[in-house]
This record gives sequence, structure tokens and C-alpha cells, in this order.
Amino acid sequence: MKLNEADGVFQGGGVKGIALVGALLGFAERGYDRWVNVAGTSAGAIVAAYLACGQDAYDAEQLLRSAPYSRFEDFGPGGRLLGGGWNLIRRRGLARGEYLRRWLDEQLGGRTFAAVSENGRSLKLIAADVTRRELLLLPEDLRSYRLRGGDSPIDPDSFRLADAVRMSMSLPYFFEPVELVHHRSGNVSTIVDGAVVSGFPVWLFDVEDRDPVRPTFGLRLTGSRDEGPRLHRRATRPRRPVRLGSDIFHTAMEGWDRRFMSHSTRVRTCPVPTSDVGMTDFRLTPLEQTELVENGRRAARRFLDSFSAEDYRNSYGRRLSSAVPA
Repeated sequence: MKLNEADGVFQGGGVKGIALVGALLGFAERGYDRWVNVAGTSAGAIVAAYLACGQDAYDAEQLLRSAPYSRFEDFGPGGRLLGGGWNLIRRRGLARGEYLRRWLDEQLGGRTFAAVSENGRSLKLIAADVTRRELLLLPEDLRSYRLRGGDSPIDPDSFRLADAVRMSMSLPYFFEPVELVHHRSGNVSTIVDGAVVSGFPVWLFDVEDRDPVRPTFGLRLTGSRDEGPRLHRRATRPRRPVRLGSDIFHTAMEGWDRRFMSHSTRVRTCPVPTSDVGMTDFRLTPLEQTELVENGRRAARRFLDSFSAEDYRNSYGRRLSSAVPA
């Protein structure tokens, strides 16, 4: 165990994920600059995947600051009103999400989950199957599905990280959901943003039979407005979006209890304020981006000022190994 190592779980939140990299900078400035096991939901999935490929906090900041956010709104001809409305009717999402997927695949060098393992790291992403009302852990649960038109179950090792992140980022009504075929039943499943079920899965790396050799830190976004009601009002017709909304509601009610393993503890959770930024405010100014980054950096400093390894517990009550200095 190296003293600069930690595991990380990053909450989703669309464009607000810029604040997460600010927090990572704060952690790096205090010595935590290597993240071994990482997990994320939605925008947190982008951050987690980038770190899993060997990048650091400073690389992640540059990635999210330079991202072509406005082009993620790939509504098609006619913009949000016409193109987005047509997409919503036909595909249950205003934006296709294809530009986001291709851009991210380029940034990640086309890497797969196998490449992450070969690099000595572990990556977990969260999505939700609202058809079957289940939480999905990626890559493990991919083997239960096949691609549309395919005959064999998906091989998790060869699955591209960008495709998995795109699944985790399928913000209901904004991005088109991903469709996979459930291999055993043969039915098509609708896959959406993992935050529907678990926006902050800090429990993912907890185990009951041994003490952790490094801390798991959860970075949780706080204090921002919720776009769910606004997006839902845009999508109350026709029937398919209405059905999607019903499925999302039931998944949120049922999926967590089916897969819940542990709960987050305050001692390892760093709240990161995002003020009044919305998840799909893709036209943030450089100044607004800087404010989010600095919010995250200050939040990390405050958290680490009060963090005590002696008080650390995972969700099974396990303390940090005695090899980890207090």
C-alpha cells in the first residue's frame, strides 16, 4: 500500500462534474494522487473512466474544461425544438448522445475494461435497466445482455469504456436511452442513467471479510437544482416517454433494495457544492467552470482537514488496516 493511494466513488450530475475534478485537485494537493479502484455514475462515470486509464486530477481538469459541451446537444436538424422534439418522440430522448460517446471514446483511446485491469486498476460504472427494474454494475452485468442483432452475450472485457459510460449517462428525457437485449429472456431492455437507482454508490468496494488497505473516498455533489421535473414536463407526450417515466419511478423504488450492499458513512464522504448549476447547462462560461473547480478544491481541503483515519469505517464496520497511518 502506498501512502498516496485511495479508492474513489464519484457521483453523477451532468456538466456539474467539473466540480468533481476540482475536488480531485484538492486531494492531490494533500497527497492523494493515485486512485486505484474507481467507480462513478453519470458524469462521475467520465471522471472514473479517465482516472482508470491512468490519468491524474490535472489531466481530468483539462479534459472537462476543454470538452465540447455544446456539441453534446446533438438534437439534429431544427435544434432542440424541432430536432430534439422529434428525437423525443421516436427515441425517448432530446439528444442522441452519439457525439458524446464518440468524443469520449477518442479521449479514452478506445480502451476496454480489459485494458483497465491490465493497468492494475478496477473500474465500476452504474446504470439502470428500467425495463427489468434493476440496478446494473458494469462491466459484470453486461454478460447478461447482447447487442441488438447479436447472438452471443456481451464479453465484458472487450466492451469499450466509452460505451459503458454512455449507458451510465443516459439522463432520462435528455439523452436517448441505450437499448440492449436481455440474453436469457430475449426481451429488449431500456438502459438509463445510473443515478435513477444509485447516484452515489460509495459502498461498491466494501468487503466484510478483511480490513481495507486504503480509504475509499466518496465525492458527492450538493446544493444544485434538480432538472428532473423540468425535463419530465417536456416529455409528458406521447405515450413512450410517459411509459419511460413510469419505468424510471418503479426502478428507483425497487432497484436499490435488490442490489443494496452497504451505506455511505460521513467519515469518508466529501460534499462538493455546485451552487445553482443544472445538469444540462452545457454552455457554462470559463468563469463559471473555474468557480465550480474552485468549489471542489475548497471542499476537498475542508474535508481532509477534518478527516481521521482512526475514525474510518466502511459499511461493514471495518477499520482501515493497521498498515495505513492515522
